[in-house]
Amino acid sequence: MKKYKKGFIVVFVFILAFILLLKVKFIRDMFNLIFVSFILFYVFKPFRDMLMNKGLGRRVSSLIIMFIVVTVFVSIFIFIIPSIIKESLNLYDSLKNLGSYTNRIYENIKINRGIAYSITQNIYIRGSKAFELFLNSWLNKALTLGENLLSIAIIPIIAYYFLSDSLKLKNRFLALFPIQSRNIIDKILEDTDRILSRYVITQFLLCFIIGVCTFIVLITFKVQFSLTLSLLNAFFNIIPYFGPIFGAIPAIVMALLKSPQAALWVAFWLYLIQQVEGDFISPKFIGDNISMHPLAVILILVIGGKVGGFFGMVLAVPVGVVAKVIYEDLNYYMF
Repeated sequence: MKKYKKGFIVVFVFILAFILLLKVKFIRDMFNLIFVSFILFYVFKPFRDMLMNKGLGRRVSSLIIMFIVVTVFVSIFIFIIPSIIKESLNLYDSLKNLGSYTNRIYENIKINRGIAYSITQNIYIRGSKAFELFLNSWLNKALTLGENLLSIAIIPIIAYYFLSDSLKLKNRFLALFPIQSRNIIDKILEDTDRILSRYVITQFLLCFIIGVCTFIVLITFKVQFSLTLSLLNAFFNIIPYFGPIFGAIPAIVMALLKSPQAALWVAFWLYLIQQVEGDFISPKFIGDNISMHPLAVILILVIGGKVGGFFGMVLAVPVGVVAKVIYEDLNYYMF
C-alpha cells in the first residue's frame, strides 16, 4: 500500500503543477524560463562533454560554455538586433508598394475593373492586414523581452546549473519513483535524452544552414531586408511541411517588389534549398531514430496549433518525439 501511496502522490503533484501552469501567470513565466534554459542545456551539452573529454571538470566546462554563450548573445544584441529591428520597421512600409505594383500590372493588361483585379486587391488587403498583425505581434514581443532583461539574464544561470548538476537533478527525479521502477525510468530517460539531444542540435544546425543559404540567395538578387527575411525563413524551418512555405512567402513577396524575374529566381532557389535539405541533409543528420510518419507529424502539428498557437506548432514535434520514445521503451521494457 505504501508504494502505491507514493505513486499517487507523484501523479497528484504532476496534475497540480499542470493546472497551476495553465492558470497562474507567475508559474507560467517561471516555466518559460526553465524551458528555454532546458533547450540551451540540450544545445550545449555536447560541447560540455567534449570539454570534459579533454580533461576539464563538469563545472569548469559548463562555466566556459556559458561564458562564451553570454558573450555571443551580448554581441548579437549590441550589433545585430538594432539592424533587425530597423529592417522590420521598414518592411511593412515596403510591402505597401506591392499594391501599387499590382495596379500597374493590371493597368498594362487592361483588366482594371475585371474579376481578377478585384480578387488581387482583396488578397492584397487581407495579406497586408495579416502581415501587419504578425509584425506588430513580434515587435511587441521584442519590446516585452527588452522590458524583462532581468528574467532573460537568469536563463544562462539556470542553463549553467542544468549543465553542471544534470546528474544530481536526474538522481533526485528518479528518487520520486519506487525502487523497482527506477531502472526502467532511468533507461527511458537515457533514450529520451539521446533522441532529444539529437533532435534539438539537428534543428539548430538545419536552421543555420537554411538561414545562411537564404541570405546568400537574397543578397545575390539584391532583395531588401535580406537579414530579417533570412532569419524568418530559418525560424519557420523548425515547423515541418508548413514552415518552409510560411518562411519563403515574405522573401518571394519582397523579391516581387524588385521584379517578377527576381521573384521567380528567389522562389526557385528557395525551393531547391528546401528539397536538398529535406531529401539529403535532414535524413542524414536526424536518422531513423526520430523519424515519424508524415500523417502523424501533421496531426501533431494541428493539435499543437490548436493548443498553443504558433509556438504550439514549434513544440509539437519534439513533444511527439519524446512521447514516441517513451511509448516504445515502455512497450519494450514492460511488455
